[in-house]
Amino acid sequence: MSKEKKNIDPKFQPNPELIGKLQREMWYPTPIWFVDFEDSEQINKKLRKLILDWKKRDEKGIVRSNSLGWHSAVDMHHRNEYNFFTRKLFEYVNQVLKDNGGHPDFEAWCDNMWANTNQKYAHNRNHIHPGGLFSGVYYVQSPKECGRIWFTDPRTEAHMITMTYGERPPFTWREIYYEPIPGRLIIFPSWLTHEVEPNMTDATGDDEHRISISFNFGQRLQMGKKGMKLGKGHDSGGGLFMDNLKDDEKLTEQSKKDN
Repeated sequence: MSKEKKNIDPKFQPNPELIGKLQREMWYPTPIWFVDFEDSEQINKKLRKLILDWKKRDEKGIVRSNSLGWHSAVDMHHRNEYNFFTRKLFEYVNQVLKDNGGHPDFEAWCDNMWANTNQKYAHNRNHIHPGGLFSGVYYVQSPKECGRIWFTDPRTEAHMITMTYGERPPFTWREIYYEPIPGRLIIFPSWLTHEVEPNMTDATGDDEHRISISFNFGQRLQMGKKGMKLGKGHDSGGGLFMDNLKDDEKLTEQSKKDN
């Protein structure tokens, strides 16, 4: 819903202090959030072992945007051994919803979540995440020269023609790159086109892998609110609220069977 602009006074007259001065307003922003975990070393050590063990049990994985790299099943948010990490995702995605002016009766719900390991030369083709509101990536292991994630300006028409720049201001950039820093979480709108550069590291063995976790979140009425209906998720075993996470992080018998 459009809102009335607030750059004029209640009498609908120009602000006398601004007459003759060129003003710039920024509309239709493309926000990207990031946070560096305080306890990332301990978290990443645990995640690295869990993910590499998962990869050994399921070498085939699945194929999405990944080229050469391994992509796990997308039910990671239902695997109890990852609950210690999934809770943190809910915490930060709920902050993103609030930052965007989300309705207080609504909260984040996780549609799907998966692990990625990209060995040398592996990369991810440009893509978006259909069906999500906010998506993101968390870096578990990032050897040197393992490839950056980069985002493309979603305004197709803005690529039609560009001016000649001196020192180009950031708001005119058409691409933006983020280094894969271990312990860093990046969250972005699911519609934002992105891809990952090839891993060109010289590391060897398990150390050569760029290991990351990706996810898609939506927004639903809080648990117990009238009219709440949970989606089925995308081949992930169903959507998940934070309240669905079990306190016991040990594998259930069903999880053992699934593995």
